[in-house]
Amino acid sequence: MDVEEWVECILNDPQAIKALKALGVAASAVALYKLAGYALRELVLVPTLTVLKDVEDLHKPRKGGKIPGRVVICGGSVGGLLAAAVCADHFDSVLVVEAEAWANEHGSEVPEKREYRTTSDGYQAAIPPRTRIMQYYVANFLQPPVYMALSRLFPNLSEQLDHFDLAPTLAVMRLKFRYGGIYSEDPYTDMSVKEGVPLTFNISREATETLIRRSVKHSRPNVTVKTGTVTGFTRKGDRLGGVTVRTEAGEREEHGDFIIDATGPTQLAFSKALNGAGFPVSPDLRVEYNPNMKYTTGVWTLPDHVRANWPVPGGYEIGVILAMTPDVEVESRAFYLVTMERNQMLLTTGGWNAPKAAHSMAEARAYVQSLDGHQHLPDWAWTLFDFLEEHEAECTPFYSEAKVGPLNYIQWQQAQDLPPNFVAIGDAIMKLNPVYGQGITKTCIDITTLDAVLRRIPSKLPLPNISKLFFEREAPRVAGLWDGTRANDYGWNTTIPAKGEDLSYGAFMRKWGRDCIFLGREDPSIHAIWWSVNMMVAPGTDLFSPKIVVKMMRKRWFGW
Repeated sequence: MDVEEWVECILNDPQAIKALKALGVAASAVALYKLAGYALRELVLVPTLTVLKDVEDLHKPRKGGKIPGRVVICGGSVGGLLAAAVCADHFDSVLVVEAEAWANEHGSEVPEKREYRTTSDGYQAAIPPRTRIMQYYVANFLQPPVYMALSRLFPNLSEQLDHFDLAPTLAVMRLKFRYGGIYSEDPYTDMSVKEGVPLTFNISREATETLIRRSVKHSRPNVTVKTGTVTGFTRKGDRLGGVTVRTEAGEREEHGDFIIDATGPTQLAFSKALNGAGFPVSPDLRVEYNPNMKYTTGVWTLPDHVRANWPVPGGYEIGVILAMTPDVEVESRAFYLVTMERNQMLLTTGGWNAPKAAHSMAEARAYVQSLDGHQHLPDWAWTLFDFLEEHEAECTPFYSEAKVGPLNYIQWQQAQDLPPNFVAIGDAIMKLNPVYGQGITKTCIDITTLDAVLRRIPSKLPLPNISKLFFEREAPRVAGLWDGTRANDYGWNTTIPAKGEDLSYGAFMRKWGRDCIFLGREDPSIHAIWWSVNMMVAPGTDLFSPKIVVKMMRKRWFGW
């Protein structure tokens, strides 16, 4: 039967016609379902839960001219500096008040030399010039939204990277993720591609902050930095009128039309400043738990010949070398080995339940050998450990300790009667577990959200209720970070849960995420979704897409 006869046969068969109609209806339904799902994701979920749309507007000219007012930012670390860059695009002038004089006077360049001390345990530790920053010399984990934000905020970013010799640190985002020791391939592996792929900087906190400070200094002439400590807010009618600043010359007031708390873990606005200005803040806004964890990072400087003989497939490159993340059900300790700027290598040991950390390569090898999943490591990993021990003395490692205390989330979006010209950003909203490396990315989410809010208000004073607009827009974008990391931390019985909770909180989310990792080992497309959500280039709802739900249920019910 040829094609024409086959078609004629179908057209003359009532049952076949009926089946074709049913098939057409089903196909239309599927198409509409997919279209509706696409529309929901792109038009609702992505704009609500991520900054992927808003980030495109950073540093674009403001319609209607700048707002004729002054912004005062309390704190001049990463959050304060990025907030200053955004506000400088929207207001006539910006004042940043930073307590540490060194940061204001010398923080735009990386010091050539470091100072060291010998600890009571006999190992070397560096003395950072930024005394208020935990683990100043340790690597930042910067998810792709950081590069998205910085590359738009600072059009001259490439020049600044060249100034600090940081251009080689810009690379495709790669986790080299080993959960329970088992490797999962990254979705993007071609390191030569720099367009149309998620990018990151493989740099330390020192380099990150210095890069941002210099970029602000050379691109925002309407930003002024003052050395001093903000001790409180002042009130003017129904809003804030400014801040009080303690300096070496005494205390004085600084007028501000818009006040931003970027004081980090100090959380000045919540702890005392708003109450002191007559804006009561309920202590119940802050949710707090303690993961009871600590970790140690050894910082090595690798000589030329060590890098030239690097015994890893592909040779020496900047970025993650090994990343062993513990399976929450069987292990509580982690191990990370990364390289970054200035020929530095970082070796991190530690985890939950305060494990003993390593302060030598021999101790590090023994530590890794005791980890669940170490048997899955490739042979080159053990060769690398031997190689590093051989060259340890000439790499002059020093060690940085970190004890992670209570973590908290101030749910500002639930506050009543906040002053309309106030916002908080960064750790002044949410202090996340630093082991997950989300802090600076979360700050970039905050300042990108602030930019979007400021673009939607008129260029005049007094300001509308920016506080309400900002916190309501920001909350759904960062809540997943808090819920996800807290759920994971609750997987270890040494974690002290938040008031009114127990360690069963988040058990479903924790298990779902773990099952997604296992499914991703069999299906790279599922791993790519999990990867994109964790790198904050996709909304968290993607982990509950029909594709994943169906495969998850099939796996649980039928085992395949």
